Amino acid sequence: MNLMTLGLWLAACLVHGQPGAPSSPTNAHPQDRDVLVHRVTPGGKVTHVATFERSGVPCIVSLGGDRLMAAHQWFPADIPEQFDHIAVHFSEDGGQTWGEPSPVEVQGLPVRTRFPFDPTIVRLNDGRLRMYFTSMQGRIMSQSTPWIGSAISSDGIRWTFERGRRFEVEGSPTIDCAVAQLGTTWHMIVPFKDKTGTGAYNAQSRDGLLFQRQPDLAPTGLGKQWLGCLVARGDSLRFYGTSTIKQLSVAARNAGLWTADLQQDGSWKAGPSLKVPGADPGVVELEDGTLVVVTTGPARPGTPSARPPRQTVPPTAKAPSKAAIDKRLNDLITSANNLDWDGFANTFAPGATAFVSTPAIAKRLESGTEVTSTFQPAFDQEKTQETQSSTWPPLPRNPQNINVQTHGDTAIATFHTDHVDDQRGWWTVVMKRESNTWKVHHLHASVQPRTSGNDNGTSWP
Repeated sequence: MNLMTLGLWLAACLVHGQPGAPSSPTNAHPQDRDVLVHRVTPGGKVTHVATFERSGVPCIVSLGGDRLMAAHQWFPADIPEQFDHIAVHFSEDGGQTWGEPSPVEVQGLPVRTRFPFDPTIVRLNDGRLRMYFTSMQGRIMSQSTPWIGSAISSDGIRWTFERGRRFEVEGSPTIDCAVAQLGTTWHMIVPFKDKTGTGAYNAQSRDGLLFQRQPDLAPTGLGKQWLGCLVARGDSLRFYGTSTIKQLSVAARNAGLWTADLQQDGSWKAGPSLKVPGADPGVVELEDGTLVVVTTGPARPGTPSARPPRQTVPPTAKAPSKAAIDKRLNDLITSANNLDWDGFANTFAPGATAFVSTPAIAKRLESGTEVTSTFQPAFDQEKTQETQSSTWPPLPRNPQNINVQTHGDTAIATFHTDHVDDQRGWWTVVMKRESNTWKVHHLHASVQPRTSGNDNGTSWP
């Protein structure tokens, strides 16, 4: 993996910059961000309960009952020797109130090993704690490829380094892992970025120490990243993940954190979103179903990270290409005809919206994630039937009378489709060009029974 690409990606994900990198206007300023703590009731009510200042890359673990511990990278202004080290907070009341930060101690680190960063903490069956973290020799990634190490503790403050490397990939950094135990198997997910998108290394272990690499997890699309945490829930695992920060429109921000549940065949199925702000979440579930969530928040107002970048003269954009517009529309239609949900989902922008109306149901969809997850069941149902069915929502299959209008970097396509029970669908697809890539930003579909009396043989809902 290209290390410069990785560094830029980590900065975009709100994790701290390259270890040891000097602070400058062009580098990440991790001290400009805070860790946010929220509680989410089983009914979905979200309450902000605490802020850990000048912090990032958090995790959280239950110590039994209502006792919790949160850990994070810490960037105090008045304790230089603890800058970019790990600190912990304790809560005795289920995360409603928290104590002051306490720096951790790690004994037995090999010579020249950088102090651990990016903590992920799990509680073992014997009550002890194991911290998985990113480790490396020295402080510059170009001179040492990071790997995942671990340490053990009984109190969460004093830790003993465990010799050996828990997981590494030759020639590629392994940074900011998520770990959880399910039954007798330990699972680890480590995000990475390559030319195909943001995927993840996937590893398993029987003892929590020696992890074996499994097939990598593919990029999820729609601005989702495998940057977050794993939580055991009964006989399954749930992953809580991050949305791409640079694409967070209002609609995408409202979508919150994304989730996925591990299936018996080893695949991951998209779950409900969590309406909590921030990135790189850590989550713990209390006995009553309440979730306590820690995330890295946005840059504080007035800090260097919050200042808008210097305005530069943008390059002259090429005139919209009819071929590119037609291709994006064709991607949408072909994926629907072929019942290719992944292809269909990738045509939408993260902040896309939609309105879908049939005689039975009318629904407004507020984000790209909600749009694609709403349409997904229709793909699954259509695959089991020989002809296009009346499943909801309808799919834009076999369009007729396509008309495309262009207005600068915006294109509007309209067409109609035929459906069972003598119904006709009327579709409007709004596409927008961003960085020479066309994405669907709005879709309007209205399916109604045909009416008679029109000379042109069409109907109007």
